[in-house]
Amino acid sequence: AGTNAMAGAKIKEFQKVIVDDLDWKETISGENVFVEAHPSWTGPCECVKPLLYRISLDKEEIKFCTAPSDKIAALKDHKDKVKPVFLYYKRSILKKTIEGVDAPQIQKLCDNIG
Repeated sequence: AGTNAMAGAKIKEFQKVIVDDLDWKETISGENVFVEAHPSWTGPCECVKPLLYRISLDKEEIKFCTAPSDKIAALKDHKDKVKPVFLYYKRSILKKTIEGVDAPQIQKLCDNIG
């Protein structure tokens, strides 16, 4: 059980939490930014975290983030969705949107980054 607790602690740290509009603007201006947008009341999706964490170990060039869709103006179109929405940005330009936890799509997208 000790190993799982350790892995859980590590997994939490790999995603940057975007807190407000200014933070959003600065963060998505990066080279390869993968954002999980979710309503603040649900929090980030726990079931996809292990997949994203594994990808983050292989793909250090991708910055993984989470953002509350009801608190960030740019995400207002997603604020009423219960399912998470995954958004890939390259230098502030939205390149790909994946609605819901579609593990094969997420893996494929990340495999093609970098």
